[in-house]
Amino acid sequence: MVWRMVMVSIFLIHLPCVAKAQVKSADQGVVDLPQAAVSRIPSPDGKWTLIFECPNDCSERKLWIEDNTSHTRRLVKEYERSLSISWAPDSRLFFVNDAPGSTETLCYIYDPATLKETDLARVVVAGDPKAAQFLNAGHSYLRAKRWINSRELLVVLCGHSDEPPLRGFTLRYRVNLNGHVQKLSQRSEEEP
Repeated sequence: MVWRMVMVSIFLIHLPCVAKAQVKSADQGVVDLPQAAVSRIPSPDGKWTLIFECPNDCSERKLWIEDNTSHTRRLVKEYERSLSISWAPDSRLFFVNDAPGSTETLCYIYDPATLKETDLARVVVAGDPKAAQFLNAGHSYLRAKRWINSRELLVVLCGHSDEPPLRGFTLRYRVNLNGHVQKLSQRSEEEP
């Protein structure tokens, strides 16, 4: 009996890795991945679907985009670890927060039609050159938190230095993809 309960528990723990996850566009928000072996994130207008594949216990991690009319599928990128994704309200862009290692998170904006990639760090530094020092810190995590509208994002840059005394930082920005960057807040603290 105990053995059966252990096996059921193990199965339930691994169940999300074999199931297909579908995120409805009405509840869009930000989707943290991986969730399953295959996760589908449709655009709000239904024209596109982002497909994240993470088979074989997530030994491979690929993000694809599919045009739902022609069913043409293209590779966006391969990933090493976790990521989070969100569609703009008008479906003309999506962002990917990529956490390739334990010391950084990067953010990219994509045009679904062309897959043109915009590095959000470059946009932030162009609007606030002082942000470069934080992006080059030992641990630096740049994340788009959510879409404010179809052209603007709420962005957080946080992390800490590696050199003693360790200093933590958190900066919040409102970033318009036309290049206007508004710093909303900045907080620094010495870590124990």
